[in-house]
Amino acid sequence: ITVSRTLRDSIRNIRLHGLRLAKFCRMEVLLQTVQRMSTIYQSSSLKAKDTMRLPTSVNSLGEYLASISDQMREYGGNKIAAYALSSLEQYVPLYLMETVRIIAVGDGLPKGFKITLNGVEALDRCCSVLYRDLKSATGFENSFWDDDIAADAFERSARYVSLMELDMDELVSYWRNNINEFTNDDYRIMFAMNGPRRKSDIQRYVSLKERLG
Repeated sequence: ITVSRTLRDSIRNIRLHGLRLAKFCRMEVLLQTVQRMSTIYQSSSLKAKDTMRLPTSVNSLGEYLASISDQMREYGGNKIAAYALSSLEQYVPLYLMETVRIIAVGDGLPKGFKITLNGVEALDRCCSVLYRDLKSATGFENSFWDDDIAADAFERSARYVSLMELDMDELVSYWRNNINEFTNDDYRIMFAMNGPRRKSDIQRYVSLKERLG
């Protein structure tokens, strides 16, 4: 069968523009995700003493993912949506862990800011809520969602969040039993943090490392 040059050119243009559209959608999704998650550490929910409240930016992100998934599949097809939403099950947990680091280090936080136990619980809920919302947004044919990768990544971020609520003795015990789970810098941050149930004691971490050799 002979295909005319005009038809070949048309197919080539469709493929070219389809790739550009997919890349544009992916960049837009990543940008909107980062913009919303970059404000989590500023949420008043993290300082709440009366009750646990989910940061509004997390609810906003869930609504955005549901909406953009529907729109991309309707106007661009499943393949465009699958590409645009791919790997978010890895990126979102990393963003959550970065939020924890920002809070633990304290850079850019209001003077006198201190996360409460309700705030830690709110961050923990962020992990489960975003997992649920992201899985729902990618639950269509040809999606690149990977259950095993997603579960591992979100569980790891939740475990890092949980370190914020431990007292110093519990943190020491966790470190001894899970020394290779997080990096030295990540553990150092936790020992240096003033948490809801502990005061900063970086020297304790230094001593533990020295004894380890």
